[in-house]
Amino acid sequence: MTKIIYLWCSAMGTGSGNVNGSTVGGDVMGYAMAEDGEGLGSHLSSNSSFSKHDMGLTSDWKHEAYDKHYPDGFELVWLDDPESDTGWVRAFDLNKKAQVKA
Repeated sequence: MTKIIYLWCSAMGTGSGNVNGSTVGGDVMGYAMAEDGEGLGSHLSSNSSFSKHDMGLTSDWKHEAYDKHYPDGFELVWLDDPESDTGWVRAFDLNKKAQVKA
């Protein structure tokens, strides 16, 4: 079964928001989280389209970290609304539990 890596971004509320194609509120922070809850990366981007590239959805950026975590393969899943995805919610809960143990 293919392992899932969830990708998403959140508005940072920074920047002018006046750049063509930029996200309202300015820059975004992109995130990658494995289905087992481990955070695999993040990146500050000027908008959600660039975040998709910077997080490796439309490029090979960050794939070295993804390959290291899931050497037998993975599927990247972009989520515009991560909290509505049951798999992401499960992974996020695992991530929170791991933070408590640390």
